[in-house]
Amino acid sequence: MPNILSQQSILSPLKYPVFRAMWIAMTISNIGTWMNEVGVTWLMATMPTSHLTIALIQTAISLPFLLLAYPSGTLADLVDKRRMLLIIHFAMLLIATGLAVYSYYDLLTPYLLLLFVFLLGIGNAMMRPAWSASVPTFSPIEQLPNSVTLNTLSTNITRAIGPAIGGVIIYLSGPTAIFCVNALSFSALIFALYRWKPESPKTTSALPVERFFGAFKSGIRYVRNVQALRSVLVRSFMFFFFASASWALLPIVVIREMDMGSQSYGVAMAVIGIGTLLGAYLLPKLHPIMTRNGIIMIATVSLASALLLLAMSSNKVTLAITLIALGNAWIFTFSSLILAAQLVVPNWVRARTLSIVMLTFGGSMGFGSLLWGYLSDAYSTSFALGIAAIGLFSSLLFSQRFSIANDSVDVSPSTQWPMTIPEDTVEADKGPVMVTIQYQIDEDSIDSFITLMNQMKVIRKRNGAYFWQLFHDANDHRLFTEMYMSESWLEVLRQRQRTTTPELSVRDQIRALHTSEEPPNISIQIAGKA
Repeated sequence: MPNILSQQSILSPLKYPVFRAMWIAMTISNIGTWMNEVGVTWLMATMPTSHLTIALIQTAISLPFLLLAYPSGTLADLVDKRRMLLIIHFAMLLIATGLAVYSYYDLLTPYLLLLFVFLLGIGNAMMRPAWSASVPTFSPIEQLPNSVTLNTLSTNITRAIGPAIGGVIIYLSGPTAIFCVNALSFSALIFALYRWKPESPKTTSALPVERFFGAFKSGIRYVRNVQALRSVLVRSFMFFFFASASWALLPIVVIREMDMGSQSYGVAMAVIGIGTLLGAYLLPKLHPIMTRNGIIMIATVSLASALLLLAMSSNKVTLAITLIALGNAWIFTFSSLILAAQLVVPNWVRARTLSIVMLTFGGSMGFGSLLWGYLSDAYSTSFALGIAAIGLFSSLLFSQRFSIANDSVDVSPSTQWPMTIPEDTVEADKGPVMVTIQYQIDEDSIDSFITLMNQMKVIRKRNGAYFWQLFHDANDHRLFTEMYMSESWLEVLRQRQRTTTPELSVRDQIRALHTSEEPPNISIQIAGKA
């Protein structure tokens, strides 16, 4: 009998105590979160409100990602992630308790309900980047693909468990009981985080921590200069914008148009979990035979087809097909996109990078839900579902131009090379700093040199240079000067530490083309007096 926790199994990260404890605690918390969403959606749908107001629940959940995910990701790269996660989850416990109290005393109105959902959404948006950036530390790095999939599975399978339990609780006790259980669910994660003692990084920097606004800009600069990340952002926006119609309109279809009760709504959400489990089972089997790009294309086609079918004929059969396709497509796409981002970023910018992916997710879901709710009110729910399905099909036109990379990148730090001047002879905040490097290249090697320098341009800029240019001598076309500028001397030192092993290899290849007996001449010039 095969060992289900073997290295090849999706469950293999559970062999590691830290990952196991964190995964179980997060799963409990996620169950409470999805129960809460069912309670909120059910309560809103039973109030005298428009379809748009119901759809705004998804906007209130997702919009905080657009507003706060990136600032939170920046902060997570600068501070103790464990402490940050503890504070955020304690705040969410208090907010969830407040929602339960207001519901118990029957004080909730549609807009007050949206406010509580928005506040919990803020906590979720601030928590997710720090959590996702911490996942690689819960188990060995070679387990990352399975760790990411399991983390995504926790979020998606609890979409089944939470609503199913929530539907029963609503039937027996009403939504207030759900809000109480959600508040308690945060306790498990708070306890796990309190007991977690993360290992200190193997390599620590003697440089001071980045300032917030500098880190804010450097994260954006990094993402802008990595093609694989730009593709992830474009494909994330296109998929989740149109796919958001599923979550925004399903409560309207199930509760209002098909007139299903609270238990049936919980069962409907549980069917999504069946699709999620199916996707989690298939995903490891698809990885060896398909690219991530192909997996996302399959997910897009299946969900678009199901939504189009539901738009043409709303009945229990087409609803079940749509729910299974939604669960399957969601874990296929979300896991593939997050994994693609995780595997191409170094630790110093990991939380910032993942937060930009989540920002794209939140923005597309938030504004998409608003659009689908409006179209449902103005025309019909079937019309809105049909437009979303056509949009998903259309997004396939971008699948080659913005293809999702399938290879991981070695982001381990390189061995640092000596500076031409002592590091401590210049004040850290002095700048801007201009670095020039002069090369002498044989005519036969100029084309190869230019190709490598184009790679170096990307490396310099994503690691922190705000300007880069290559010049050639007007009198001797074999002489070239690379020039780049950084905001301060401290930033130059940080760029040196950020250089990865593959980036150092590019530098070595460039220097191998230098033909002078003397090494390339490096000049460092600093604005003002040194």
